[in-house]
Amino acid sequence: MDTRTSLCENPVIIADREAWEEIHLKDAGTIEVEIGFGSGEYLLRRASQYPDRLFIGIEKKPGMITEVAKRVASHNLNNIRLLESCARDAFTDLFPACSISRAYSLFPDPWPKRKHSKYRLFSTQYLRLLNNRLVSGCEALIVTDSEDYCNWMLKQLPDTGFEVENSTIPPQFDTRFERKWLKQEFSTFFRILLKKTQHIEA
Repeated sequence: MDTRTSLCENPVIIADREAWEEIHLKDAGTIEVEIGFGSGEYLLRRASQYPDRLFIGIEKKPGMITEVAKRVASHNLNNIRLLESCARDAFTDLFPACSISRAYSLFPDPWPKRKHSKYRLFSTQYLRLLNNRLVSGCEALIVTDSEDYCNWMLKQLPDTGFEVENSTIPPQFDTRFERKWLKQEFSTFFRILLKKTQHIEA
């Protein structure tokens, strides 16, 4: 079977621009976006807890999208849509200003080598874009296992329109990566909660 054909036929998966436009974001109500949903555990739990909200998961790996789409179907959830894209492109090209009520990214790739730091997602430029797409007063949550990445993100935050709450937290999300770090005896993670207090034009 052609995997790409099966993706296009799955109503959970946003396979093209036409499928995206059918969502009608302005009429969708409360929209939550998970950046890099991985195995989809947290995305499915949130969608189950809040059936009146629309959840959009962004992931670059088509294999993960196919797998999570199957789990969405098995849970009979009709409030999840999955988008194959990098987060920068999705937020730049698809979401209008002030359209997202909550965004979160659990254990994003920290790109730990210094020469690769340019690939890190939450740069000042991207944080300003994220701010623009969030509804005023709403929040974005980032959780990482990397203290270096956490400190780097905190340095990116001035002039991005966010009020910042930074703390360490115990394991609580039960995602694949969190379980991976638990096996390696990580007992705390780094949490950055961003509340939009000023609108940034992008």
